[in-house]
Amino acid sequence: MVVNPSADGMTPTDEERIEPPTTLAGWRHFVDRDAATFQLASARNWEVMGNRVRSSYNEQRIYYHSELQVVRTSTVNEVAHQGRLLTLFNRREPRRPRQ
Repeated sequence: MVVNPSADGMTPTDEERIEPPTTLAGWRHFVDRDAATFQLASARNWEVMGNRVRSSYNEQRIYYHSELQVVRTSTVNEVAHQGRLLTLFNRREPRRPRQ
């Protein structure tokens, strides 16, 4: 799959892409990098954040969670399988307008 960098800078360039940990290069990167950390904001700090700061905070939070690795266990495999089935079964369902 080829992805060109977007104008907003959100799409990584080829140099920024990381191989998946199933490859030797990806595994080496996974093992050698520092663990991702994220400090949750307190309820008070969350309430006083402006829209711009809250948006930036949410982007950092999403980035942190996207770095987490899922261990393939029988339970995770079953949940993924059930999720795929539900997605397939719901393809023909009419979309309901949001209220």
